[in-house]
Amino acid sequence: MNGTLRRRVIPFIQALVVFIVSFSVLYSGDNVGLSDNGDFRRVLLSNNIEYIDNTDSSYLFNQFYTMKLENDSNVFTAMASAWQTNEEEEIYSSPHFLIIKISKELNVIANAVTGKPLTDYNIAYMAFLYILMLSFAAWVIFTFFADSKIKIQIAVFVLFIFMFCDAGYLLYFNSFYGEPLQYTALMMLIAFGLLIYKRPSVPKAICFFIALYFFAGSKLANIPYSLLAAVLGLFITIMRKDKLFKAGVLISGLVCIASIAGLYSSIPDWMNKDTTYQAVFFGMLKESEDPQSYLKELGVPEEYSVLANTNAYMESDEYPIDIASDKFNADFYEQVSKTDIAVFYLRHPVKLIKELTRAIENSAYIRPPALGNSADEPMEMTDKFSLWSDIRVKLRFLYEPWVIFLAFIVITVYLIFINIFYIYNHKIETPERRYMICSLDVLMLGLWVNLVLPIVCNGEADLAKHMFLFTNCIDILFAVCVMGWLLLPVKKLITVFACSAVFTGLFYVRVPSKAIEFGRFNGEPVQWEIAKRCEDGSLILVTKDPVGYMPFDEESNSWEESDLRDWLNHDFLKEFTIGELNDIVRVRNSVILPYSQREKAETGDHSHYWNFTVDMVGNLSGTAYRYSVDDIVTIPTLDILKNIGAGSDYWVLCPYTSNDHMVRFMNDDGFVLHTDVKKELGVRAVIRYDAR
Repeated sequence: MNGTLRRRVIPFIQALVVFIVSFSVLYSGDNVGLSDNGDFRRVLLSNNIEYIDNTDSSYLFNQFYTMKLENDSNVFTAMASAWQTNEEEEIYSSPHFLIIKISKELNVIANAVTGKPLTDYNIAYMAFLYILMLSFAAWVIFTFFADSKIKIQIAVFVLFIFMFCDAGYLLYFNSFYGEPLQYTALMMLIAFGLLIYKRPSVPKAICFFIALYFFAGSKLANIPYSLLAAVLGLFITIMRKDKLFKAGVLISGLVCIASIAGLYSSIPDWMNKDTTYQAVFFGMLKESEDPQSYLKELGVPEEYSVLANTNAYMESDEYPIDIASDKFNADFYEQVSKTDIAVFYLRHPVKLIKELTRAIENSAYIRPPALGNSADEPMEMTDKFSLWSDIRVKLRFLYEPWVIFLAFIVITVYLIFINIFYIYNHKIETPERRYMICSLDVLMLGLWVNLVLPIVCNGEADLAKHMFLFTNCIDILFAVCVMGWLLLPVKKLITVFACSAVFTGLFYVRVPSKAIEFGRFNGEPVQWEIAKRCEDGSLILVTKDPVGYMPFDEESNSWEESDLRDWLNHDFLKEFTIGELNDIVRVRNSVILPYSQREKAETGDHSHYWNFTVDMVGNLSGTAYRYSVDDIVTIPTLDILKNIGAGSDYWVLCPYTSNDHMVRFMNDDGFVLHTDVKKELGVRAVIRYDAR
């Protein structure tokens, strides 16, 4: 095979592997995707798609839907109907809808060929489109590196498959979220950017700006950054001197900017209101000791401080004030803008850093841990091709706030000096180097913007999902760093990887806790660690390891009536002596209640809001719906999780508030997730021991 043929064939084969791997992750064995967190509704309504059983199947991946067609007996009429938008809904313009409409057309054609009802909708056809887009981007990227050394070609291919075909990214393809279009459009932006670097032309620039438009429209929160990227993208004109090229780039760039501005103007009023509410009451005012002063700065009546810690999607009876009233609309929505919120954070840098720290911690997972993967098991976490998802959680520096801040500051300062040097020496710099500097500026600007924007625009609500683009960009930056390391001589490369391994290991250093032997279970002494020292001298003890693995219950997440509570307070204690039982202090536990059981609450005025980081999982839990239960033995509560660590999966004494059949648990990676009560997980017993 000659060199030219090899440079064309090998990238195609590599892209074909991307396609096969992506398809296999989603559809080999049990089909997997992402469940609906409530965001599907507006997309389904706008595109005339409905759930088959008229439910949103929360926590379960749903592959099959039904389409509303004006005529479901004629193929051509059905295809025309499938392209229509539901004009009765208050929608916004989004290229995301274009992908959905094409997938609807594919479904109609496939249904006609196979004899199925024309109204059947299989989300796999939309996933197929995303896989094609990702494979195309991969092909372009592999083609760019086809002239590089073999080790670089191999490294690019392996990194792409390993990192960017990970299930954490691909699961989005089987969903109606905007993230899959955002992800594939970003990959195409990188691909076309590389092509322009290699051989600039007007068609490539046009493709670049088209990809940028799709990226902007995939998630409307991307619009501010996309406009900045489009302006910087006009620097493509420096790559060639001919006027025709410059004119083509400028025209396509300006059309892109105008189109993105059009997307911004289409944002419906309800969406802007909801995000503003979240940004203020579930961001700026969340856990604030002086919410009145913050509202005063915004020019909002202080009486609304009672709404602090609430979000826009609670049940109406949980709000102390009617937020749908004309008065609240005039006092708040007409008074506060996203610009006001941004200015507020500039005036309060400490508050901003605190919120950004939480945002970084929420970027640990690629896919949000609040969404289920399986069509059969609620909140099932797939392990299909998830090695990078698992590794990036273990590499804690990728979401350690002080590491991210330090790295961002160092890179930003470095780029500032590079840009200053370029300005003073622009005559001796090559167009390629100028283009490279501009590309690095865009990447770093994107990292900063996508770190700050979720907080300013939506507060802490659904934060893990809103950090997807930030996580994606961090992975891209990390991949670039790995590529740079591979160019080092072997000795330096070994040194770099050794230092990286040591640096990563430091995050796992934990002083071993002193073990206490107390009681017996299954004929063996029980090992306990001290989780907390109480003021009266007693100790809160937690078993060092799970004493068994069992379901929480067969049907309910109520601690008082659970099988697990009954087992711990009876069977687990059978081998304890009378003297040992006398040393255990009976406690009155304050237990969090799910929303549906709020009528049993003795204290609290809201549901316990979900979060998965140990630092944040207990936020606002003290004022959540609670009631008291007498116990001898319990399981770990939210307030002691920081003191006992992870090590293995084990149940936590906290129901998932949105339903009656899920409970929180500590995952072995140190994050607090939730799952069905029937799942078998570790049981770490907790007692209050009288050490006096």
